Amino acid sequence: MSINEIKTTVFGFMGTQPTRLGQSGSTPVCSFRLGSTPSYYDAAAGVWKRKSTTWLTVKAFRTLAVNALACLHKGDPVMVSGSLVTEEWTSDGQPHSSLVLVADGIGHDLARGQDTFTRIRSGDASIDEGADGPDPWTTPPSSSPSETESAPASSVSSADDRTSVKNSNAG
Repeated sequence: MSINEIKTTVFGFMGTQPTRLGQSGSTPVCSFRLGSTPSYYDAAAGVWKRKSTTWLTVKAFRTLAVNALACLHKGDPVMVSGSLVTEEWTSDGQPHSSLVLVADGIGHDLARGQDTFTRIRSGDASIDEGADGPDPWTTPPSSSPSETESAPASSVSSADDRTSVKNSNAG
């Protein structure tokens, strides 16, 4: 961490589907919009009230980007930890800037639903270390057979089961 770096964690919902940035063969990067809407209890009215939504662009790199593309979907409740930075650019001669959260970690918010974790094995070295091996953009993530086979039957669920859990927790 550098001096005066802003580290933060934001809880919110995926506002967009993660999008792959860059070209195949380059460092994996993805981006998505994250919306966070604070709420508070108004005791006088006896109801919960929402404040306005804050929108941030989130960028993830390397293995985190590959896994985010495979696991995250628009509408998912997530937590993102990382560095808050300002991106600056010029368009049509006018300067522009935007706040971006460069993610160190991303996870589903388990206070709002359930998830299943699958450990990814990619040879001896990770993508972060510049491993020579299959291009992470073109090779789908997979778990090792021993992990899948040794899992108890009760912990293995289908996509339909996970969807029904998501739908039952959506309210």
